[in-house]
Amino acid sequence: MHKQKKFTFIVIPDGTENTKRISISSGRLKTGASLLTGLFVIFIFLFYEFLHQQYQGHELLKTKQLVAEQNNQIMDFANKIHTLQTRLESLQQFDMKIRILANIENSVSQKENTYSIGGPTLDTEGYPVPLTGVSRDMLVKKMGMDINELLSKTSIEERSLQEVYENILDKKDLLLATPSIWPARGFITSGFGYRINPITGDREMHEGVDIATQLGNPIDAPSNGIVSYAGPENGYGQTIIIDHGYGITTLYGHLSKIDVKPGEIIKRGQLIGRIGDTGFSTGPHLHYEVRVNGIPVNPMRYLVGNTQ
Repeated sequence: MHKQKKFTFIVIPDGTENTKRISISSGRLKTGASLLTGLFVIFIFLFYEFLHQQYQGHELLKTKQLVAEQNNQIMDFANKIHTLQTRLESLQQFDMKIRILANIENSVSQKENTYSIGGPTLDTEGYPVPLTGVSRDMLVKKMGMDINELLSKTSIEERSLQEVYENILDKKDLLLATPSIWPARGFITSGFGYRINPITGDREMHEGVDIATQLGNPIDAPSNGIVSYAGPENGYGQTIIIDHGYGITTLYGHLSKIDVKPGEIIKRGQLIGRIGDTGFSTGPHLHYEVRVNGIPVNPMRYLVGNTQ
């Protein structure tokens, strides 16, 4: 049998203690070295796994934080889309109110603007439900559809408001052309309709109103327009006719003085002449007519306020 070699280690302690000898066979030495090597390899592996787990845990935490941040951003964006939808719906309601006030017919926007956009799902207490991977993907997809719908609704509402704006401008011009203020301060002595002519004694249609006041008092234009005639007129004496557009004309008869000329542009409230007693008249007054498309209408339908 082969005798194993031994290795002797001498331990020399400090001080006066005796020297110690330790003998180890080569077999045990190899076994111990192998064991230490194995332990060292295991330690290195465990240490690597520890570092790897720490790294993965850190990356997982970062990923969770990133996902949570993205979820918050998605929900915030969804809420902003919902807010925009609410504001657009309020704008549509304002559009409808303006149309009612301005007597403008409803447009296609009132028929097409059916809103169905919403924010994130809420729980029974009104708080947003936390997003999962599936719900997040569904919400992002729905947000894309909502944005497209908002763009479409915005385009429709823009056209509708442009239509309202143009109608209001047109109505503004019509309002300025409507003879709505009194041309002279005085008293109505003869209204619109059939009456007995004070000069001839015959029953006839009186196509205007007579406003009695002092001779020479001012006559003002009741609305914007262009003078189409200024001069003597059979029965009316000195006369002014103003074309206000939209088929509306006004006539002023029995004047003592004319302060405008044909073709002149007139503004509401502008002095156009003076109260007179010319033509077939029984005293100083203004004969005032309003015609729409050539047909006499009652001026009282347009005049506001009193005659004093």
